[in-house]
Amino acid sequence: MDAAKSLSKRLLAQPVPRVGAVAVVVSLLAAYLDWTTWLELNIPVIYGLPLVLSLATRNRRLLWGMTAFLLITTFVVYSLQIAPGRFSPVEPFFIDRLLAAAAVLVIAWLLHHRMAVLDTMEAQRRMLSLQNQEIDRRRREAEEASERKSRLLASASHDIGAPLYAITLMAEVIRQAAGNPSLATQIPELAERVKTNAASLEHLISDLLDVARLDSGCIEVRESAFSLNDLLVEQCSNLLPLAQAKNLRLEVDTPERPINLQTDRVKLARVVTNLLANAIKFTQNGGVVVSAGVMMPEQVLIRVRDTGVGIAAEHLDHIFDEFARLQNAQGDHSEGWGLGLPICRRLIEALGGTITVESKPGQGSIFIACLPSRCLLGGSGTVASRGGAHPEAPGRSR
Repeated sequence: MDAAKSLSKRLLAQPVPRVGAVAVVVSLLAAYLDWTTWLELNIPVIYGLPLVLSLATRNRRLLWGMTAFLLITTFVVYSLQIAPGRFSPVEPFFIDRLLAAAAVLVIAWLLHHRMAVLDTMEAQRRMLSLQNQEIDRRRREAEEASERKSRLLASASHDIGAPLYAITLMAEVIRQAAGNPSLATQIPELAERVKTNAASLEHLISDLLDVARLDSGCIEVRESAFSLNDLLVEQCSNLLPLAQAKNLRLEVDTPERPINLQTDRVKLARVVTNLLANAIKFTQNGGVVVSAGVMMPEQVLIRVRDTGVGIAAEHLDHIFDEFARLQNAQGDHSEGWGLGLPICRRLIEALGGTITVESKPGQGSIFIACLPSRCLLGGSGTVASRGGAHPEAPGRSR
């Protein structure tokens, strides 16, 4: 009994198209049986059976189609079976057929109502399933956000701790040197170290604020018209002392014809600065080259190429993950990629672009930021080759 109930529930839970063919065959057999026999059949029973079977299909057109066929068959068979001249509106067999037709109509109406109820239940079930999926999605997002915050606190605690300790230590040494004339010559060097660590803290706090704004969705794109050539030259000038301190070349390679853009200059400058700073940070010999060009169909490319340590293939898919810290060439985790690259990715995506990387260990890396054609103002730039690291047009270097 339980198995039969379970089967019945499964049949009614969702449409079963194959049962429709069975219902049609049964209706034809019922009509044939009614036509070929002179027995007094229970018409509502034999005609109601195929209608009940059609319930499993939840096809109301099929239900009413078979109902119309069976009603017509009821009176056609009666007209063929009654002797000529014996028809009367009060004739018992005719009344029986009328009552049978009425019963068939009632059965069809009840089944129609039942199909409508099942369809409503199915729609509610699907809506509930979608709501559950949405709840699960939001729950996962909340868990991921909580995990990101935890990693943020861990990363921030680690990164803030080192420069704070250095600043405290340097301040104590400066205090001692101030009271000891023999140590006075060390004060400028110590002060420079304090300044360096303070700048490191400033950059970290700026990164954390950027992440907080991006996570909260409070990021506003403020478009303006500007020259990409000038922006790249400006950012390289700002970072030139950092490169010179490591005896590295820092070059700009842009087309002679300016590339004019209409987008958020501040955010794009932040992307370029982060990419250049990372390239300088992980390059010990050689140099860093930033280039720009326009690739068909009118996409603006900004490439930052270095001759640094490179990135292993297994890490390329993760370097843009937030708080991912990769091991450097010396096996030290303290100098990870930090928050810079994830911020670059999210900023460039806010501008409608993408960022990718090509790299091999020991051969350097090429970071490619791509802006959509809608950011390009008319009459800008030249066409850049698809496979090279530089635009075709000659540029200028610093």
